[in-house]
Amino acid sequence: MQYPYTSIFPDGVDERTYFHDVDLDNLPVVETYDNLIKNNSFTDANVFLSQQNGIHNYSADLFNYIEAKISTWQQVIIEKEKYNPFHYSSTDPDDMSVGEFWIN
Repeated sequence: MQYPYTSIFPDGVDERTYFHDVDLDNLPVVETYDNLIKNNSFTDANVFLSQQNGIHNYSADLFNYIEAKISTWQQVIIEKEKYNPFHYSSTDPDDMSVGEFWIN
């Protein structure tokens, strides 16, 4: 399964990926993958499994996708306007809300 290396957040919600055990329909795929691993053909095994639709594995593709999503989140958090509940002034502030503090 190929993963996109971008995230649509904050403009939308990324598609969820569900991991589950292999069913009988996917058994030949898993057997081929296991045989490639047993023969030390790790690159071939990764390429083979990446080309299968609907089969998700813990591969570099998945971890790169997660890294890209974290990077997108970091940018959103860094660019978000910080809320400061403290008002510093020598006169009474006009626009205080509940949970805000005036420091003279």
